[in-house]
Amino acid sequence: MIKHLLKLIWNRKRANALLITELFLSFMVLFGLGSLGAVLGLAMRQPPGFAYEDVWELRLTTNNDPLPQNPTLRRLLPQLRAVPGVVDVSRSSFSTPFSAYSMNSNVRAGNRPVVEGNEVQTDDHFGPLLRLELLEGRWFDARDDASAVPPVIINREMREALFPDGPALGQLVRSSHSSNPKEMNEGRVVGVTGSYRSGGDLGAPAPFVFVRTVLPDSSDTMFSHTLLVRVRPGSGAALEEQLVRTVAAETKTWSTSAISLTDSRAAGLETALAPVFAVGLVAAFLFLNVALGLFGALWQAIGQRRAEIGLRRAVGATGPGISRQFVVETLALTTLAVVPGLLLAAQLPLLGIFGQPAAVYGVGMALAVALVYGFAVVCAVQPSWQAARIRPAVALREE
Repeated sequence: MIKHLLKLIWNRKRANALLITELFLSFMVLFGLGSLGAVLGLAMRQPPGFAYEDVWELRLTTNNDPLPQNPTLRRLLPQLRAVPGVVDVSRSSFSTPFSAYSMNSNVRAGNRPVVEGNEVQTDDHFGPLLRLELLEGRWFDARDDASAVPPVIINREMREALFPDGPALGQLVRSSHSSNPKEMNEGRVVGVTGSYRSGGDLGAPAPFVFVRTVLPDSSDTMFSHTLLVRVRPGSGAALEEQLVRTVAAETKTWSTSAISLTDSRAAGLETALAPVFAVGLVAAFLFLNVALGLFGALWQAIGQRRAEIGLRRAVGATGPGISRQFVVETLALTTLAVVPGLLLAAQLPLLGIFGQPAAVYGVGMALAVALVYGFAVVCAVQPSWQAARIRPAVALREE
């Protein structure tokens, strides 16, 4: 039976080669989409490392206010914490959770290689406000005011990169920003947090270093400041309006915008998934073209083989048998396309390309095989059913 099917496929090798190529490309596209879906699913199952619910982000734009800003901020923070419904307020740099901002930093400990990571400049309230998990040590507090060396806190990924085999607490690290690599800032590790995925649900865990900052007496000016505000559950627009009024009453000329971290997360996820949806749309058009090709090829095969079908029916072949033959031929064509695709896809985990776990590629291959075979069967059912309805006398008389 298999030998006969291969002979039939070989006799129509020119038309079948195009179908095999289309099915092969469909398999590879489905494998890529399946692997991408597995990566996204694995990323979305990982916790972000902080509690973003009931946290708002306040963006304060100074509008080129010439007055000293630090005294204004020192007066504003207690007033915001005193607003009914506010649990705590933290002053942070722009690299807040789910934001598009980041501060790249090169960190080194001793003679170890430099680790490329991200830096977050923040205050003593940041960790407790976001409920960061502390694996070792503590968060910043008043004890660090008298420290001769500025304190820093690193996350799990930074610890594994800098101190894989030894203690991290009390160690000295040096960091420099990518904009000025020659300026080295020294700090002493006082705590280690869990993973901190500020990039959102699809962001991979990355090395982070948290640097403590305090409001100095100098009148440094900035274009804008960022505050994180944790509010009581269920707080709505009324509290947001009260916060904006509080900022306006104290700062006079500054403007304020507020957004919840939950909304920031949803907006970031929508933006990140947009390319995935675009690729899926292109893949849908590809499958439509393959479906039309399969339908057309099978209908053409039925027209060209009416005499063969009529002769087989005349010698006793049943309608279901004829239908089953066309379906099996289609599955044989699909197998000739899937096997090379599996061999090619299997090279990715073997060679460690893209650095993803083997299970990700396994999910992609399994999904692609199931969809391609199911797709081929669906396309073959109607033409094969039409072939089974051909009457022997009619087919032989036309021949």
